[in-house]
Amino acid sequence: MGKKTFAMLLVISIVIMSLVAYFKAETGFLVGNIVPEFIGVCVELLIIIFVFDVWQKNEEKNKKIKVERRLREFLIFFLKHNFKDYPPSCQSGNFYGEDHEQNQECLSNLINEIEQKGLQENVVLQVQSYCESEKEIFNNLIPVAADLTNDHFKSWVRIAFFMNAIASKSEITSHASVKILQNIKRFDKESFTSGLYVGAK
Repeated sequence: MGKKTFAMLLVISIVIMSLVAYFKAETGFLVGNIVPEFIGVCVELLIIIFVFDVWQKNEEKNKKIKVERRLREFLIFFLKHNFKDYPPSCQSGNFYGEDHEQNQECLSNLINEIEQKGLQENVVLQVQSYCESEKEIFNNLIPVAADLTNDHFKSWVRIAFFMNAIASKSEITSHASVKILQNIKRFDKESFTSGLYVGAK
């Protein structure tokens, strides 16, 4: 039996017992003692369910924020390791969740820069080397991303897919890098929208 069903049964029980107490208002053991006690127990159980539900949701959110932070650290390392020589307008800075607007703007600038000018040879080699060494970590973190939202999961799967494509050289590195950056943007946007980041209110 689910929490909602149980809570509904408690509410129905309270209503029935209240009607019994109201319409059978004579003194007696059942109506005078048992019914008020039963109503009190039901009300206490409802309060406990409500408090527990709020506490549980808060715990789940905090757990998801910790998961998001761990995943974000891998994205930060990818950005800082491969695109550190790009102009300041393309630099993501700390890439914290609370810096969402700055993150989105910098990623857009970096994507535009790559689409217009491509990647320099040294950056291509750097990205390829990074993807070869880190692809398994990103693959293994797919189930972890699934603990967040559907969009977090989808963006992480695509990031892992294009990292594998770069490592196997089945995609042009500049094209695949843009796809990775677009999905990092999507990941950051979903974290902000759903309030799953360190510092979220």
